[in-house]
Amino acid sequence: MHFGVLCDGRQLQLWQRNCLEQLQPLAAVVPVVLLINRPPVDAAAGLFRHLDRVAPGSPASVAQLPTNCASLPFIELHSRDAATQIRALRLDFVLSFSAAPVHDFHAIAYYGIWQFEFGDWTHLRGAPPGFWEVYRNAAVSGAMLCRVTADRDEVVPLRRGSLSTRAFSYPKNRDQLLSRFTHWPAQVCRDIESGDVQYLDAAPLRGRSTLNTAPCNKGVLRYLVRLAWYVASRGMRPWFRHDHWNIGLIEQPIADFVHPQRARRPIRWLPTPAPGEFVADPFGLIRDGQLTVFCEHLDYGGDAVGTIAAIQPFGNGPRVPVSIGPVPRVHLSYPAVFEHEGRLLCIPETQGAREVALYELQRFPDRWAKVATLIADCLIVDATLFRHGEWWWLAGASDPGGAHLGADLHLWYATDIRGPWTPHASNPVKTDVSSARPAGAPFVSEGVLYRPAQDSSETYGARVVINRIVALTPTTFREEPAAFVAPDAGGPYPDGLHTLSGVGNVTLVDGKRLAFSGAEFRRVVRRMVMRRLKKVF
Repeated sequence: MHFGVLCDGRQLQLWQRNCLEQLQPLAAVVPVVLLINRPPVDAAAGLFRHLDRVAPGSPASVAQLPTNCASLPFIELHSRDAATQIRALRLDFVLSFSAAPVHDFHAIAYYGIWQFEFGDWTHLRGAPPGFWEVYRNAAVSGAMLCRVTADRDEVVPLRRGSLSTRAFSYPKNRDQLLSRFTHWPAQVCRDIESGDVQYLDAAPLRGRSTLNTAPCNKGVLRYLVRLAWYVASRGMRPWFRHDHWNIGLIEQPIADFVHPQRARRPIRWLPTPAPGEFVADPFGLIRDGQLTVFCEHLDYGGDAVGTIAAIQPFGNGPRVPVSIGPVPRVHLSYPAVFEHEGRLLCIPETQGAREVALYELQRFPDRWAKVATLIADCLIVDATLFRHGEWWWLAGASDPGGAHLGADLHLWYATDIRGPWTPHASNPVKTDVSSARPAGAPFVSEGVLYRPAQDSSETYGARVVINRIVALTPTTFREEPAAFVAPDAGGPYPDGLHTLSGVGNVTLVDGKRLAFSGAEFRRVVRRMVMRRLKKVF
């Protein structure tokens, strides 16, 4: 595929250079021309220039064109015969980094002009990237790689994603948006090489909001006042509102949740955990006709390090501590248990050990032994194993932005459950705080594969979205939302739900309520004091 690079001059921003560098490993994708647009007039007001600071190494810092682009022939986009010259090159696509409108040239390449847009296009869109989300105290900040159309207010989305807004800093919010999506053009090119191209001609998305521009001086002053109020009103909230989770059972199969016409049965909650404790992340096994639920157990009054426990919800037995995980001990959660060839296996979350490991049952239900390291030297949360086609697949989330919400979805595949595991060609295959992080094992309903995922766009574990897998091969991945499972608004845990796990004809969920915990408050204060002391001494 031959493509052109459209920019406002011979210099780019660092994130734009990274986009081009990630295309270089694709031998069949070759830049052939540099298209120069007239640089737009900088309308940024004086105060915003100070706010829009760019630190060395920032994705917004100035960078030179990559060597494979610097020597390309160039065409001035608005010269008299530019369109004729460009069409003669028979370009497959144009990757645009120009800030000026280019919709008049939308048809100069076979797959069109691709450019990045920021905002969700429903409430916010336009420039500067990431500013207006902080200004309006939006929970998430969005980005999109799109194909330009003849109408400036309509685009065809090729990739969409969102991140939790860095609410206390516009520069940090801008930088995360500019750095986390640079792999998208390479992903679309891999899809084209694989023949997965139908979405390039999907129905356009029309912007419903006003096209934003840089704020005036009054807008910057209002931003500073809003930011101070936000820090004062929201900055202390985590000290006094703590997560309290419990596990519930719904006596209907998980497949019912992708069919809205099937009535939802009520949730049967387990007994309320002791004050300062919670249980979450339920997975189930049926053994000798008895359901056993494996889950995370955490005690705020102890060391607040998660462990794994086993519960028999239809029995009267106590919660049983489970011996599983690495030595030395790390935080454990998300005990994804399953049966394979007569063996009971489990992949607990062991991010603190920088690995994804497979454990086998030695004594039911409390003794497990490690049998394999599946992925080494990684910071992956909620690793989930499933079978699809000829491959075993492993899905897990990470968040290099430090938000700990798992906005990046990674995939690996293997022919054997022990590996070796090969990373997907497009990792991270998805970057979206609203639908990336696994929330339970994928399942099949009426021949379609579905993947539960966490939606943490408004708050951690706000609800579960069930994604329909549209394409899954070692080089392609696409999914779309099929259904949403919200918390039980009228029940005792109305503030969150982040696991949906099927076992037989029962579906396991967890629920969150926000309430003050003295033990967690003391732990947070101790942690803050220790951090301050370390800085002083």
